[in-house]
Amino acid sequence: MVDFALSDEQTALQKLARDFVTNEAKPLVKELDKGHKPDDCVSMELIKRCSELGFRTLAVPEKYGGGGVEDTVTVVVVCEELGVGDVSLGSLPINGRKLFHMLNDPRVATEDVRDKWMRAFCKDPTFLVAVGMTEPDSGADNILPYNAPGAGIRTAAVKDGNHFIINGMKQFIAHAGIAKLYYVFARTDPTKGILDGCSCFLIPDGHPGMKFGRVHDKMGFRLLRNAEIIFENCRVPREWLLGPEGTGIVAIRASLANDGILNAARSLGVARAAFEEIVEFCKNRVQGGKPIIEHQAIACELADMYASLQAMRSLVWNVAWSTDHGTPDPKRVPAVMCFCTNHSFEIAHKAAELAGGMGVMKEAPFEKLLRDAFSIKHLDGGNYIKRIKVAAAL
Repeated sequence: MVDFALSDEQTALQKLARDFVTNEAKPLVKELDKGHKPDDCVSMELIKRCSELGFRTLAVPEKYGGGGVEDTVTVVVVCEELGVGDVSLGSLPINGRKLFHMLNDPRVATEDVRDKWMRAFCKDPTFLVAVGMTEPDSGADNILPYNAPGAGIRTAAVKDGNHFIINGMKQFIAHAGIAKLYYVFARTDPTKGILDGCSCFLIPDGHPGMKFGRVHDKMGFRLLRNAEIIFENCRVPREWLLGPEGTGIVAIRASLANDGILNAARSLGVARAAFEEIVEFCKNRVQGGKPIIEHQAIACELADMYASLQAMRSLVWNVAWSTDHGTPDPKRVPAVMCFCTNHSFEIAHKAAELAGGMGVMKEAPFEKLLRDAFSIKHLDGGNYIKRIKVAAAL
């Protein structure tokens, strides 16, 4: 029988994250979200504080200087707690885990490359990694993928002796402009589909020919920076190619196949925040001579929200455990991401409705949580793409 009772270590990490969110993050997050410009919403100090507490390097092996947490259940527990504070905070443990998983594949990187960048990541409290895949004319084609010449990634990497010359543009890239290291996907053979004609390059920040365009002004998820990356005759040495030429998409699909469960955990955090806020509101809001939580219509809505929240957590923990112990199943992770992001939005939406006029006021927490819950539905190709992937594996 699988026992989902948390260990003492897991409980301690859960409490650490919860206390940080309650005592430090929430007041800062509320103010940062109000920034008029997208860059005003990003706090490097908040990222540093998360590094001090070990969240950013949580899932990086100890030999590189990380927290050494290997099991996925522990990571989702922490991501949920951080997600209660803000969905962007829940992305920090994912960032380190993503770097390690991509470099840990021996087909992709040598131990020297792995050691260099993992240690750099752990040493610098503001070190973030960005993945440059999405482009103005290629989004879902990369995720499904649609494996045909001319479809998907358009950014080109052309051989020039022992170098590649990269030209093209990326958009919607998380951490672009503040990351220290970039995974860049480019077409190395335009005559083939992206499964055979796309390669991945590891490019450090500040490299000539790589610059940044506009910072995207999002409705929600504002504490995480998304921006364009522009490549103009960006000359990179062949040694920065990860794995054999033409295998970039295959490598990332294998390395990050199960990391979507952490996005589901973040959306669970957003849903829990909305639920906790509306329960407190309903206990204190008096109409008809009594707190509105005592009105049956309100009480039934809250009961349904509670049941959805418990179902979300049960599914997240189950799939998190199965990714480490069970037989690989391509349906599990996209299915739980769809379920959790959809229910997170429903809970946040219902919380805003139950709050009445305060549900749309910026002084109250509900409208921000609703914006965040809607925005996270658009990660990794969006929920329609995830549903197509589930159906394709039935």
